[in-house]
Order: sequence, then structure tokens, then C-alpha cells
Amino acid sequence: MVINNFFDYFELVLARTPAQKRDVYHIRYQVYCDELGFEDKSQFKQPLERDRFDGHSLHFLIRHRRTGLAAGTARCVLPFDEFGHKQSLPSEHFCQPALDSSIITNLGLRRGDYAEVSRVAIRAEFRRRITLDHQVYLDHQAYQFTSDELQSFSHIAICLYFALAAYYQQSQTIHAMIAIMEPRLMKHLNRPGIHFQPAGQLIDYHGVRQPFILYKDSLVSDIKPLFRPFFDSVCQLVTDELTQETLLALDIA
Repeated sequence: MVINNFFDYFELVLARTPAQKRDVYHIRYQVYCDELGFEDKSQFKQPLERDRFDGHSLHFLIRHRRTGLAAGTARCVLPFDEFGHKQSLPSEHFCQPALDSSIITNLGLRRGDYAEVSRVAIRAEFRRRITLDHQVYLDHQAYQFTSDELQSFSHIAICLYFALAAYYQQSQTIHAMIAIMEPRLMKHLNRPGIHFQPAGQLIDYHGVRQPFILYKDSLVSDIKPLFRPFFDSVCQLVTDELTQETLLALDIA
């Protein structure tokens, strides 16, 4: 099956080096500035989209092995920095009225107990499916992709969310994850068994968005059998990437 061969075509890493982080920020610039126009390009001196939350985030990066092209990225915004100081989350700045605070309260969560899924971005060319003669044009160069490679493109987003979920599962300090997403994205995430639950009202923020929350106790049990080997592979990769030194030092700025 293509899903079980995903890592034959792509690699997943925690972006640590300056080069890896440039790839993360460049994908975001392409998607959020060039393509969607959500961010003002004039605010960035280089084609790298960054914000105040990147300094206390973990960034996952997916790269196409054969071409070396950066394909997708996602971040987990943590509620604390490398010194243990509490930090704010994007939703608290942009979508706070939409979040139902009673859900957080009823779960017994305190400020700092939950993180946020944010800045999930996939380079446009890797959102395309099979095209005529299996060619996708990138930077005026034609890259030949096999049918299996092209079919694996649809699993890039799932891999990114699995990576975020794998970190969440292993964390001793994060007890919930929130996200501000398009409601229709839930159908895509429900397919492998990632069940975010509504946590607030609809809001107009770069289109219709809604707060969602992911509960740790249902995370592992809800993964569909078809996707279990894929999720287990991602968990192992995340475990290898998130060494104890990384978790403590959080060299992520």
C-alpha cells in the first residue's frame, strides 16, 4: 500500500538547523503570503514568514527524498519557552472570543497545560495529484514523479498531524492541544482517526474557522487500523527526534 511506503518517498524531521528552519519559513511564505495572501509580504525582508510564536514552537518538516524539496511543515506552539517561562498562544491573540473557556476549565486545565497546532502548510506542488505524463513543474524545472509518489502526496498532511499527535502523546507537560481550523478539515483528519472536538463558536478569521481540542485519552485508541502502522512509524521517528536534551533545551528559536 502507498501509505505504508510513504517514508520511501519522504522524510520527517524536527527542524533544528538554520537551513531546516529556513525551509519551514519559506514554505509558510509561499503558502500564507504568495498563495493565500493571509500575511502581508511587505512585512518580511526575505521570503520567510515568521512570527512571535516561532521562538517557543516545535517545527516539523517533511522533505521529498529524491529531489530534496521541502514539501510541508507544521508547528506545535508551546505554552512555555526554554527557560520555563509561560508564553502566549496564537489563539489568545487572534481568536480568543471564539474559544469556549468552560471546556478548558471543565478539563481541569491550567494556563500552560495545553499547546496549539499552528501553521500547517504544504507546498502547492505537493498538493497536486497525478498530472499529464506525471510531471510537476517546480521553479521552471520538470521533476518526474512516479504514480506511487504522486499518490503519497495526499498523506503529507496526515503525516504532519500524526507528528504533532505523537509529540502530544509523549509529552509529560502538555495535556491538551487546541487548533483553530476550518471545520471541513475535520473530515480529512477523521479518516485516519484523529478526532478533534469542537471547542467554541465559528469565527471569521481568514475564512470560517472554529476552535477544536484534541483529548489525549482518545488519541491512540481512535487511530484507524489501516493507519496504525503509519502512525507507529511516525511515533518512532518523533521519539528519535525528540531527545531528552531537545525537550529540555528546546533549541527552537
